[in-house]
Amino acid sequence: MVTIIEDTRNKPSKHELKGQYFKSCGINVMRSKLPCGDYALLTNMSSVVDTKFSIHELIGDIQVKQMPKREIEAAIRVISEKENIPAGCVCEVFHSICDDDTDRFAEKDINEVCYKYGVPESVMNQFQALYVKRHGFFHRGLKRAQNSGIRLYILVENEDKVTSIDDLSLWQNPRLGILVNGKEMIGFWGNGKPRYKKVQKYPYAATGEWLAKACLTMEEKYGCRFLFCRPEESGAKILELLGVNDYAEKTS
Repeated sequence: MVTIIEDTRNKPSKHELKGQYFKSCGINVMRSKLPCGDYALLTNMSSVVDTKFSIHELIGDIQVKQMPKREIEAAIRVISEKENIPAGCVCEVFHSICDDDTDRFAEKDINEVCYKYGVPESVMNQFQALYVKRHGFFHRGLKRAQNSGIRLYILVENEDKVTSIDDLSLWQNPRLGILVNGKEMIGFWGNGKPRYKKVQKYPYAATGEWLAKACLTMEEKYGCRFLFCRPEESGAKILELLGVNDYAEKTS
């Protein structure tokens, strides 16, 4: 029996369609923590699939609000003072977390600094958590895949008929069409109440063109690949990407 691993951070209630499909194909699903992504083959971790339940989730991952450097530094000092961590370690950990990590493995750097100063594992984990707060879970997953030689697929489920990055560039974000009353009064309604000019509620919401460019940039920078499908197609697509589609076809 083929077994795939589902990351424990996945909420089963949000992935019922995939679970039902795997079961219908005779695929065993084991929940365990993955270094990145949501699904991997138990016997071959060279490819991992990270799923997004909507285009808006993808936007949220890309536009994650970074914890400011000054707050990172303050948090490191609070932890270090509480745990009696050497001052030299504070500076090195700060740079390991906040410096550009394009050509390095920041998580490894943090660990090496902590080993150098004899920092307890519990404290090292707190420093690693600050790296996530600085860069976000999505970025960490991309870097882990890149540095571990894992082929990472980001599979974006959607009901918007987006099947490729080219389609995504033409996608119309519905948030841009939400209008509210602005401050400029343009007259009165029949009942005498003032009438205000309508303005966009979310004028800076991501556009499809911007999002498509961001995906292409990440594909080039991290070696990942963005794919799109309808929710009911996700289970089959995951098996295909993990190389077990032939097995699924024989047992369905």
